Amino acid sequence: MKQWTAIIVDDQQASIDHLVELMDGVEYVTIVKTFTNPKRALTYMRINPIDLLILDVQLGEMSGFEFLESLPKLNFKTILYTAYPEFEDQGYQKNVIDVLLKPVSSIRLKAGLLRLDTQMKNEFPELNDQDSLQHFASYFNIKGPYRYRRTNVRFINITHVEKAGNSVCIFLNNSRDPLVSNSSFEFIMDRLPSRWFIKCGKGRLFNVYYFHSYSHNQIQLNNVEKLIPVGELAKHPELKTFLNSNII
Repeated sequence: MKQWTAIIVDDQQASIDHLVELMDGVEYVTIVKTFTNPKRALTYMRINPIDLLILDVQLGEMSGFEFLESLPKLNFKTILYTAYPEFEDQGYQKNVIDVLLKPVSSIRLKAGLLRLDTQMKNEFPELNDQDSLQHFASYFNIKGPYRYRRTNVRFINITHVEKAGNSVCIFLNNSRDPLVSNSSFEFIMDRLPSRWFIKCGKGRLFNVYYFHSYSHNQIQLNNVEKLIPVGELAKHPELKTFLNSNII
């Protein structure tokens, strides 16, 4: 069964929690991220491809419609999630696939998600072979270690990232010594595609492309000598989902 990836953007955490609870039994939709801050959601969406955006209309600092207009043209579907029925017509003018009124029921939510599933299967019947980190052209230009120096690093060459004091070490598959950035760990994490880069501890994330094995709270990566310490799985649901996927 094809699984569609979704994010929720709502400035009220209680509304997000309600949706997450209702979607727990929906096998064909996976919530990969939730946001109460629309600016962080915009940053995430510019880097990470998704299939579905569940969007509140009133986000505090901007409206849901302003949020949509600020995005580049991306291939995803939108479901509006609002307490105000007067936004329905405007929502459908924006080509959303459904408008859910708060507090939404389980039956009504699943009807909207089924509509998503039907539309996506019709429009994208097969997986695109470009949906791979090997075809992902994004990169960092890392400053330093001396003035005007810039090192170009493609995301596929990053094996893992670790916070080190006020700096961040970026480890590569073709170098023993990491590159060092003065940007924050959170800044770097937000700009890496989350389907390939998974947080595994406080100030640590790894590239699943190089994943070899997991045992005793440690991860072994291909082309990396040292083991990567892992935090409690309960605190890292994305890692837990990855480790429990495609088990045979």
